[in-house]
Amino acid sequence: MKEAEVRKFHRSLGIIVVGFMAAQTLTGLALSVGSLGGYTGWLTKLARVLHYDWEPLGSLYRLILALGIFAQGVSGIIIYYRIKARVSSEQ
Repeated sequence: MKEAEVRKFHRSLGIIVVGFMAAQTLTGLALSVGSLGGYTGWLTKLARVLHYDWEPLGSLYRLILALGIFAQGVSGIIIYYRIKARVSSEQ
């Protein structure tokens, strides 16, 4: 894959994954704040369902999210090393 293709993949996947990462982060934050304050209302119950329950779709969602994050990391590393190789060959 050419660097431009890797960058396009990385950027496109990032736009998709960021919304799901925000959902996981916000539900985890709501659970943490709720448990610190002893709150067990509807918001905590909803966050619990979205964050770690909702089987079997929840497990599939978390698996896809994990694979997306992993692909983001790998493509970011590829971009980094291609930039590093290009800069060192220019010097």
